[in-house]
Amino acid sequence: MISILIVDDHPAICFALKVILKKEGKYAVAISNGENLLAQIHQHRPQLLILDLELSHADGLDLLPRVKQHFPELKVLIFTSQPAGLYALRTLQAGASGFINKNMSLEHVEPLCQLIAEGYQCFPEGVLHRAGIVQEHRSDPDNMLAQLSDREIAVLNFLKQGKSNMEIAGLLSLSNKTISTYKTRMLQKCGCDDLSQLIDMMAAEDRREDR
Repeated sequence: MISILIVDDHPAICFALKVILKKEGKYAVAISNGENLLAQIHQHRPQLLILDLELSHADGLDLLPRVKQHFPELKVLIFTSQPAGLYALRTLQAGASGFINKNMSLEHVEPLCQLIAEGYQCFPEGVLHRAGIVQEHRSDPDNMLAQLSDREIAVLNFLKQGKSNMEIAGLLSLSNKTISTYKTRMLQKCGCDDLSQLIDMMAAEDRREDR
C-alpha cells in the first residue's frame, strides 16, 4: 500500500482525486489544504506528496524545497494549473519527481503516482533535457520570465491573485519592503514598465500552454 498526501485547497479536486486513487486498492490517501504542511507530513508519513502550487496559505514552489529539506526521501508530484513551461523545470530543480497540469484528466494522475513510487521521474516532454541547459534557457530573450528566481515567481503569482504586498509578506515570512524590492527587480529583469505588463506575460505563458 502506497501512502499519499494530497495537498490542495480545492475540496472538490481533493475528493475526486482521492476517489480515483482509492479505487485502485493500492493507495492510502490523506488530504491537506497546505496549512502547517510540515507538521502534517510528520503526522501522516506519506511516501508520495501530490502538491498544488497555488495554495491559500502558502506558495507551493516556496514550500517544495523546505519539504525536501526536512523529508529528502519523500517523492513529490506537482499537480497544478500553472504552466509547465514556467514551472516544471523549477520544480524538478527543487526536488519534485513529477509534474502534471490540472487541464489533464484526473485519470492520468494514478499512473504517474505508480511510476514515481517505482523511482521514475515524470515530467512533460523536454523538461529533463532542458535541465542540462539551464543557463541557456534562462538567458533566452523570448522567455523573460525564465530569468526570475523561484521566490520572484512566487511573489508574482500572489500578485496575479490580487494579494497586497503586506499579505504576500505574511505568507512568505518576508518584510513589506522586501516584497517591494522583488517587484522592482522583476520589472527590471523583464523590461516591463508596470505590474500589469508582468501579469500579462504570465497570462500569455498560460495561454501558450493551453494550445
